[in-house]
Amino acid sequence: MATSWTHPVRGPIDCPAHHLLTAHARRAGYEAHSQVLRQPVTHADGPTQTTVFAVSYENPDCGHSGLAIAVHGSDTATAAFAREQISSWSTALRTRRMLYVRLDAPQEHLDTAGRTDTSLPRQQPGHSPTSWRACGCPGTTACAAAEYATRSLHRFLDRGDDVLIVGVPNTPGSRTWRDGILHAQGRPVATLDQAESLTVPDPDRLAYVVAPGTVITEATRVLNVLRRRFPRLKGQHPREWCYTMDDLNTAVGSVLAQSDVLLVTGRGDSPVVRTALPQAARMEVRVRHVPALDHLRPQDTDAATIAVLDASPDGRVRRQVTQALDGLGPASHACRQVRTTTPGSFTLCAGPTKPTLTEGHD
Repeated sequence: MATSWTHPVRGPIDCPAHHLLTAHARRAGYEAHSQVLRQPVTHADGPTQTTVFAVSYENPDCGHSGLAIAVHGSDTATAAFAREQISSWSTALRTRRMLYVRLDAPQEHLDTAGRTDTSLPRQQPGHSPTSWRACGCPGTTACAAAEYATRSLHRFLDRGDDVLIVGVPNTPGSRTWRDGILHAQGRPVATLDQAESLTVPDPDRLAYVVAPGTVITEATRVLNVLRRRFPRLKGQHPREWCYTMDDLNTAVGSVLAQSDVLLVTGRGDSPVVRTALPQAARMEVRVRHVPALDHLRPQDTDAATIAVLDASPDGRVRRQVTQALDGLGPASHACRQVRTTTPGSFTLCAGPTKPTLTEGHD
């Protein structure tokens, strides 16, 4: 597999997608190596001839990119495989746009006195998370939403209140948190119908906490019904809520609305993907799971705009797929992030900063 090669007319050809060809060759049982083809690709004579199958395209700014596979001329089976690979991937060489959802900026949470909570370490720039918090934040992000919710719940219980757990958590950690709380002391109110039909022994001693990992937009609809039915309802302070899933819901919906296909890369249970799959089904966006690079097919890339979301915390397969797509035609990579913050003073919210939507290049 050529990492680069030389066209007799076009000159140097870069091959960003050579790892993709290598992965498919190894999956098919071939011994594959990536290296530079240093000599110009020409037809050679003689029994030791090397056959090169190649395709290239012109980049819009400058230079050329492409794909190339070199095989021993006498190995007809390998040559047939190489010819088929280049022929298949040649159909995928076209201009496309890739959209990503960024989830690497820590939220700023406040303690009960309105101060920034410094009890947890901040996420290190460029450090990939290894797990997800109950609220959906990366494991290395400073977020104490689950601790806040637990503390509020126990405070209400100590006062003798009947405590409601509002919302539908959408991360594995949040479901574990909620199941543990409900088993011990709590009542779930996840839907508008449940809020409308709820009966309580004493409406004057009713309180709620928002389950970490809940989309806040959905939780507030339930709270509106509860407040109408139980005017003396007490609750957890909103500055303790985590907006990660709410922001993800908004960002993912915005990305899918502009996408022709969704590639879910890697293996795992990412909150981003948990948010995306139901939305993709509702919006009838085609979904393709790519657990490893050798699962990416030419037909998976046949789209003008592709949403690429990773199911694993480390993002390794996403980076591999991104590099491959970058070598299958002129590509644009746009990253979208929605971030809601909870500053301690209303004056800090002046201007269009809550929430913010940024789009840039990855």
